[in-house]
Amino acid sequence: MASRARRQQPGSRPEFPWYSFPRTVGSEIYARWNAKLDWMKQRKVHVPAVVDWHWIGQTGLMEGIETYLDKAFNSIHGPFVCMGWRRLFEIQEVGYKELVIEFLAMVSFARKDGIFVEDNLSFCLGEERRTLSLADFALRIHIYLPSKVHSEAYQQYIVGGIRITEGFKAETHWNEIENDAYDKGIAQESDIPSPLHRLLHRLITNTINQRHEGDKCPTIDVFFL
Repeated sequence: MASRARRQQPGSRPEFPWYSFPRTVGSEIYARWNAKLDWMKQRKVHVPAVVDWHWIGQTGLMEGIETYLDKAFNSIHGPFVCMGWRRLFEIQEVGYKELVIEFLAMVSFARKDGIFVEDNLSFCLGEERRTLSLADFALRIHIYLPSKVHSEAYQQYIVGGIRITEGFKAETHWNEIENDAYDKGIAQESDIPSPLHRLLHRLITNTINQRHEGDKCPTIDVFFL
């Protein structure tokens, strides 16, 4: 798979059957899929880095980082701990570029209320059209466990977690961890004095943000921090 990718010219479309897309939709949607695919062919798709948790433990940062990875929430049904961030960073399965590109080129979010609405996410995978609820999608990629997702406390946690605090700005958080004004053109990871927050930034950039070089801190990094 890797050797075939090296033979491809930049921006070309590999001979891969799933990139043909099933003709089960109107011409407008089909054209949108192909336009998005052509754009994505110019992008790099990285396999997420594997986090060395043993090394993190040896540095003495494990206890501090656990407070960020395991989100505690007090619901009316009792305490609830969400381990979604921890499980996200622990994903070590091989990512297949063809399947990743196919999914990202076609996925759409209906924005319907409720995490159990069956057709909130629609996409193709392996040349088959599929729909999933947000809850099922999280379960399929093993970010959440069934025992958590189907609890009432989890639903309260999700509703509370997606609400943005009034007046919140990601740049304000940067001021708190770096003690200086945020400038997206020059802000860098090395500017962060706390080794704990530098580690969190490294986790974010090498996994969910898929960057393996440089130490710049664009706005999206500050948002996740």
